[in-house]
Formats: sequence, C-alpha cells, structure tokens
Amino acid sequence: MPHRHTTSMFPDTARPSRPRWQRWQLWLVAGLLAAGFGGHASVHAADAEGDVDWRGQSAGSCQQDRAGQAALSRIAQQLKTQGMALRAGCHGPSGAWRVEVTVVDGLKASKVVRGPLADGHEVDMGTPAGVPLAAASVGAGGFSPDVQFNRQWLRTLMAQHRFSNLPDAWWHFAQQGSSPVSVAAR
Repeated sequence: MPHRHTTSMFPDTARPSRPRWQRWQLWLVAGLLAAGFGGHASVHAADAEGDVDWRGQSAGSCQQDRAGQAALSRIAQQLKTQGMALRAGCHGPSGAWRVEVTVVDGLKASKVVRGPLADGHEVDMGTPAGVPLAAASVGAGGFSPDVQFNRQWLRTLMAQHRFSNLPDAWWHFAQQGSSPVSVAAR
C-alpha cells in the first residue's frame, strides 16, 4: 500500500505546543505593551489565555475592529465547550477575517460537526483555511455531505455573531456593519 503524505497549513512540526505558544504569546504581548503598542496588543492580552489563536495577522481594517475581536472571542468560548478551537486572523488585502476551526476533543466535536475529527486537525471544510482556491468559494460544489454540512454550520455560527460569509471563500468573514474591501470571487 503506498504511503499517503498529507500536508497542513500549520504542520504540527512547525508550531510549538499550545502551552509553549501561550507562554511565547504572553511574552510578546508584554514586550509590545512595554514598547508602546498598547492599543492593539491590549486586545491580545485579554485573549492570551487561549480563547482565540490570532494567527496570520497582517495590516487590515479588521485589526482595529474591537467589536469584531470581541465577537470572535465569544465564538471561541462557544467552540471551546464543543471540543473545538478558533483560529482567526486579519486578512489584510480584504480587511476581513480569516477563520479556521480545529478539533480539540473529537468526541465533543462529533456532536456538532461531521467528518474526520482527529484532535489537533482542522474541521473538514474541503479546502485549507486561508488558501484562495476556486473550490473554497461559497458556491463551490462537488463536496461530500459532511463538508457541505460543516460549511453551513460555520456560516450559521458566524451569522449568530453578526458575521457575513464573503463569497470568495468559506473561511472569509466580515462583521456586519463593517466595510471590508470588496473581494472578487476567484
């Protein structure tokens, strides 16, 4: 049987363990606060206990969106009770949020989402989060019922917290009332 090699956007070997990442994040926040970057870094200080993993942030209007960050923290708390974790980052070119949900407890997560639920892996959405592929668009078809269910579940969850799914990707959201840069579907 041939060996199947899989890749992940955040390979386990490339990222430190969660507790180590949290310690590193706390030191980073402390350094930024000491350096005078209090505005944005203070938002992360509140989240440094592991609610939201703020990966891949770059310049964009969502970085300054405190209401959006607070809503994402509430979503992260909800997911935590369901055996999952939220990773969120500001998608700089569009000014909207890039979100990804990972499994922390497969047994709990199986009551909410479908598909393979290995701890530490992304919930199956058909394509990797943050990668602008045609198959990532909201209208893309040809996916398993589990992927379709998971995408709809994420849209519903985000809508409950006033986020709209942008048409270019299942992982791309803007908070209602904000004005991200228009993104053309690819």
